[in-house]
Amino acid sequence: MLKQIQVLSAFLVFFFVLPIIAGLLPLPNNAKIEYPKVDEPKVVYAASNVTTTPTSPTTTSTPTTTDVSQPLNPFDVLIYFTHSHETYKPFVESETGTVAVYDSTTNLFSMQDMIKNYFQLNGLTTKVLDVDVQGVMKEKGIAFHQAYDASRQYVAKELEQNKYDLVLDIHRDSLSAEATTVTNNNVNYAKIVFVIGAENPNYKSNLAYANALSESLNKIIPNISRGVIIKEGKGVDGVYNQDLAKELLVVEIGGIDNTEDEVYRTISILAQAISKTFVTNEL
Repeated sequence: MLKQIQVLSAFLVFFFVLPIIAGLLPLPNNAKIEYPKVDEPKVVYAASNVTTTPTSPTTTSTPTTTDVSQPLNPFDVLIYFTHSHETYKPFVESETGTVAVYDSTTNLFSMQDMIKNYFQLNGLTTKVLDVDVQGVMKEKGIAFHQAYDASRQYVAKELEQNKYDLVLDIHRDSLSAEATTVTNNNVNYAKIVFVIGAENPNYKSNLAYANALSESLNKIIPNISRGVIIKEGKGVDGVYNQDLAKELLVVEIGGIDNTEDEVYRTISILAQAISKTFVTNEL
C-alpha cells in the first residue's frame, strides 16, 4: 500500500513540474515577448485663467504669454502711470463695495501685470516702471498738480539707462460712460484718447505717433479711439513729460464708469494696434 502511494505521489509531482520544465526549454514558442515602449506624452498644464481670445475677452482673467513667438525685430515698450491711483467705479465697487475714482489699492497701477501680459501676447517687449507715483506723492506731501513733476525723475532716469520704441503714460478719463464707451458687434469697449502737449520740442513727433495709433485702433474697432487732444496755453501742463522722448504718449483708457471687461478688451486692442502699426506694418 505504501509503495503504491509513493508511486502515485511521484507521478503527480512529475505532471505538476512538467509545464515548468517545458517553459524553460528553448522551444520556438517560449521566446519572451518584448512590447515596444511608449513614451508618455508630456502634458503642459496652462493656468486655468488663460484668456484664449485677447481681442475680445469676456472675463478679466490674466492672459499668459506662454509659447508666444517674439518678432525678429523686438519692439520695446515702457509703461508707467503718473496718476497711478486713478481707477474705475465698477473696479473699486466689486472689490470694496464702495464707489470711488481714486483708490490706493485697486487702481491703474495694480493693473500693470494684466497690461504687460496683453502687450507681450502681441509680441511687444514690455517693461512697467514699478513706481507708485501717487503713493510716493502722498508720502512726501506732494500736491496733486505736481504729479508730472513727481513722475518725471523716474521716467527720465529710466530713459537715460534704456532705449524704448514707445513710451506710454496710461491714465483714465474723467468723463462718464456715454462718452467713453463704444459698442461693436454687441460687445462694449472703453474708448481711448491720446493727449499731446504742444509746448514741447517733440510735439510733432509725439503727434505723429498718436495719430498713427488712433487710426489703427479705429481700423480694428470703429470709433474706439476718440482721437488726439492737443493741450497748450494757460492752465494746462502743455508738456506732460513728452519732451523726454519723441515716442512718449499720454493715453487715457476709458472713463470713470467703464467696467473691468470693457477696459481689458480695449487694452488688448491697443496692444494689437501697436503691433500692427509699428512691428508688422499690417495697418
